[in-house]
Amino acid sequence: MSRDDESPILRTTPRRLAKGLAIVIGVMVVGAIYGITNFETMNDLPPPSSKLKPEVDLQSLATFEKPTAAPVSSAATSQPAATQEKPTADVTLTILEGAATQGNPAYDPSDLTVKKGQTILVDNVDAMPHTVTNGAGPSDSTSGKLFDTSIINAGEAKVLETADIDPAKYDYYCTVHPYMLGTLTVQ
Repeated sequence: MSRDDESPILRTTPRRLAKGLAIVIGVMVVGAIYGITNFETMNDLPPPSSKLKPEVDLQSLATFEKPTAAPVSSAATSQPAATQEKPTADVTLTILEGAATQGNPAYDPSDLTVKKGQTILVDNVDAMPHTVTNGAGPSDSTSGKLFDTSIINAGEAKVLETADIDPAKYDYYCTVHPYMLGTLTVQ
């Protein structure tokens, strides 16, 4: 129906409406059947993208030197990758594969205890970059003031020094993925 001063009102027939609804409902039913039959594979944690392993030759990782000014950061040497070795430390903290996926375990061990002065090798075996930064999260006013590895790329490692950290229990997190949490106890 229309008036002379208006554009025509488009209407559909009940038959066309029924066909359109049948198509929409049919697509929804097929999607629901697919979702129900494949629920277990779609619900796996971590998702397939985080199961990818970076191809890293651990023998070619950079050697890290102990810092002189900052107590917890480290720098790679300028040697070619073929002649560099994996850094050594007293204790190893591993950033687990799939840690970037919220809800997955992030650090192994998540509650790390060391003696004051020991070095910690932070080894990132995930496919994403991560950090180990003191604090309960980005809004913590002390975040990064006691220790911070800065970005550790996939397959890389850094050494964390504890010589200048007083004995106590410290929360830490990843600045890239703030839901990744752990605690460091220095004795």
